Amino acid sequence: MTRPLLEGLKKFQEYLFEVGLARSVLALPAPRMLALSAPSGEGAEIPNIFSRLILEEEIEHVARDLFVSGHYSFAVQEAYKAVDKFISDKVGPLSVSGTQLMEVAFSPNAPILSWSGRVTQSEIDEQKGYQRLYSGAMLGIRNPVTHEFNWVEEPDVALELIVFAQHLLRKAKRASKIQLQAAVAKSIP
Repeated sequence: MTRPLLEGLKKFQEYLFEVGLARSVLALPAPRMLALSAPSGEGAEIPNIFSRLILEEEIEHVARDLFVSGHYSFAVQEAYKAVDKFISDKVGPLSVSGTQLMEVAFSPNAPILSWSGRVTQSEIDEQKGYQRLYSGAMLGIRNPVTHEFNWVEEPDVALELIVFAQHLLRKAKRASKIQLQAAVAKSIP
């Protein structure tokens, strides 16, 4: 009974957006009451997997209700915004966000956040690779899902993207902040 009602509300909200009577679709996260556990069965599989896989509070808090309510694009969007916000807060005051923030924060030559001293080739490759993963995630996932309506419509695709956001968040939590002066001095030949 609840699922058809939610589907109808979602379609009505999308219609209002399409005809110009609404500025956006789902301006706020879905209310907590929509996140009630579904009964066990076929329809409950994906939300139950979400609850077992997504354990990082920063992502679970912003994406769970949206995901369970069927707003997959918004759930993915909020997960990547949470990664961006976490890194921005950890790095400190910079006037950039998204792709540019990731390129500066994880720069191979003068990173602000790093997992190692970047001495061995493997450590250098890790820094370079993760810089590309972070900036690529912002450019190739966060930006399209933010600017395109219903960019992600399938729950399994949304779940994969949210799990990747969680991986990036966990990796960022393990990164150490390098003193800015040391990072700048190292980048000057």
